Amino acid sequence: MSCGDTQAQRTRFLYEGLPASLPVSLAAGLVLVATHWTLLPAPLMLGWLALLSAAAGLRGILWAGFRRARRRGEDADPCWLQRFRLGALAMGIAWALGALLLTQSGDMAHQFLLAFAMAGISAGVLLTLATDRVSALLVVAPMLTALGLGMQLQEQGMPTVSGGIILLFLAFVALTSGRMQQRFEENFRLRQEAEEQRAHIRDNELRWRFALDGSGQGLWDWDLATGRVYYSPQWVRLLGHPHDPGRPSLELRQTHIHPEDRARVERALDRHLRGIVPRYECEYRMRRADGGLIWVHDRGRVVTRTPRGDALRFIGVLQDISRRKRVESALREERRLFATGPVALLVWEGMDKRRVIYASANIRDLLGYGPGELYADSFSFADLVHPQDMMQLLQDTPKPGQDQVEQSYRLRHRSGAYHWFYDITRADRDEQGRVLRLRGYLFDQTRIKRMEQALARSERRNRALLEALPDLVLRFDSQGRYLAWHAGNAGMLYVPPERFLHRSLFDVLPAAAAQRLYEGIHQVLLHGRMQVVEYTLEMEDGRHQSFEARLVRLGDDEVLAVVRDVTAQKQATERISHMAFHDALTQLPNRRLIQDRIRHAMEHGQRHGRYGALLFLDLDHFKALNDSHGHAVGDRLLQQVAARLKGCLRESDTVARLGGDEFVVLLEGLDRNESLARDQALQAGHKILKSLSLPYELGDLEYIATPSIGLCLFRGEGLEVDELMRRADRAMYQVKKAGRNGLRLFQATATPLPDNAAGRN
Repeated sequence: MSCGDTQAQRTRFLYEGLPASLPVSLAAGLVLVATHWTLLPAPLMLGWLALLSAAAGLRGILWAGFRRARRRGEDADPCWLQRFRLGALAMGIAWALGALLLTQSGDMAHQFLLAFAMAGISAGVLLTLATDRVSALLVVAPMLTALGLGMQLQEQGMPTVSGGIILLFLAFVALTSGRMQQRFEENFRLRQEAEEQRAHIRDNELRWRFALDGSGQGLWDWDLATGRVYYSPQWVRLLGHPHDPGRPSLELRQTHIHPEDRARVERALDRHLRGIVPRYECEYRMRRADGGLIWVHDRGRVVTRTPRGDALRFIGVLQDISRRKRVESALREERRLFATGPVALLVWEGMDKRRVIYASANIRDLLGYGPGELYADSFSFADLVHPQDMMQLLQDTPKPGQDQVEQSYRLRHRSGAYHWFYDITRADRDEQGRVLRLRGYLFDQTRIKRMEQALARSERRNRALLEALPDLVLRFDSQGRYLAWHAGNAGMLYVPPERFLHRSLFDVLPAAAAQRLYEGIHQVLLHGRMQVVEYTLEMEDGRHQSFEARLVRLGDDEVLAVVRDVTAQKQATERISHMAFHDALTQLPNRRLIQDRIRHAMEHGQRHGRYGALLFLDLDHFKALNDSHGHAVGDRLLQQVAARLKGCLRESDTVARLGGDEFVVLLEGLDRNESLARDQALQAGHKILKSLSLPYELGDLEYIATPSIGLCLFRGEGLEVDELMRRADRAMYQVKKAGRNGLRLFQATATPLPDNAAGRN
């Protein structure tokens, strides 16, 4: 926005306010004259009123002149602002003389009225002339200055301080007028920018509509709240309507969509309306007003949504793509014939130069040249033929009576490399038998050449790989006979090659291993999938070795076996499995394994009605031994305790270490009678108690350790493993509480056994 625009707008605003401000100013003068008529000389009063009217008349004349200039387009001249300011100064002087005259009334009440009136007039002037600070001050400053000076000169009436207040009010007015002018200029600038933006938007909308019409695309605008739809004229023309069909609703669009496509289109639109996909896009068929079908590309998006995300307004663009669809259909037909493989169709004219008049689309893939390049007059197909093949190509042209020839030759690719082609050339002849054109079907043999080279390289790599492999490679026929072998490690051979080649598996290997391999061979030949067979052989040196054979089919009646020694792997797996379920120090089962065996024992007891027993052992004063002699001595004691426990039990029983000095003994298969089973369990417990109480040789130290043993019978009904272990643990705790070195049977009444039953001295 330029300064000239701002000044012209300010001037128009100032003159537009004159018709309202002039009558108000004259009315205020009349009121003041009327109120002071009895206090001041009448001639003075009338003279001042005449002066005020003259100033108002001058401003009225300026207003009339500005209106005429505005009609002629001359209102932007800067002189009009200067004239307005002169008129404002005339009005300010008239009011200043009035203020000096009226302050001489000497009546305090009238002076208050005069001050109030002048303040009101000043406020009105500030509002009316807010756009021009200079004009406002030219009116207000003389008036308030005269009012303040007049009151200062009074010996009676209002205090002289009132004059000072009025002068301060004048300063305030000066500041306020400046701020009001700044706000006006800012508001005007914002309004100008808004107008420019609206004009820019209108221009863009116009360009957009021209672009849509020029591109042949139709616009549809859907108001989801009201259900009304706007269809642009181009959209209507696309569907063959001569004019607006008069149904601005979604139903019009839906009735034109092909029934087979309607559900798919509605799903795509619904997914966008619900916010699942960022935009809507779909290709489908629409029926025109004349009954014909066109393919359209419909796309758009929601431009307005509610705070909850519900769609309110959708704008879409429709484009006729029928021609593209026809081209795509023709291309698909052509590609189906020639583009699915390395075969291209060429049609030539002229036997020597062979000018190309047609080339299938896939010729670019074979030679790097597009069909358009081959059709050019400056292009010669003969230039692509390898010089060494050109003479043979000319000689192999179809002779009279010959409709087809087959030949191989090399053609130069656009990259400069020569490719091999196998060409089946057929001649199109006229009625006299003369060759009109040649039709050649070119098959790219370069891939076959490369495959042959790659196969040779692959064979070399395979030989090197076989030499480097540590595995044993064997080839079998369908009857399980050895046909060939290769061993990176001859130590894997069960017998020397001369003893197994061309012999059956059953003649070479043990029956179990031979049967497993034979079944694997037949599974591979039957189903075509790789089979993995594991077997174990006792080698000549007496070692047992585990092998894994991976069997794959070679042809229809041969199988390749890659055999690997997995002995170390199996041993490592067994060690890992053993470590997962056994204590590393004592090699006894750990907590996980004993819990599993207790669970099985409880299920077995419940099925067969036999009791079992669980003994919970804890070594007395074990911590003191560790603290005084070290953990190595403690570990040695635990190992000897484990050995004694195993010596006290049957093969069917289990002893485990839970951790620290805690052991658990599981007794299975006790009597069906509870009393007899309890006796059996107590007998085993006393045996353990006696064995563990004997002295231990711990290096140079002879040590006597005593156990505290808790015993609990079970048969499996309604009892969990953890609860059974807690019961045995509570019984053991009762032994500890009673003084250690004893055995106690868990009873729900917690009635202690007699001392002799507990085995304590």
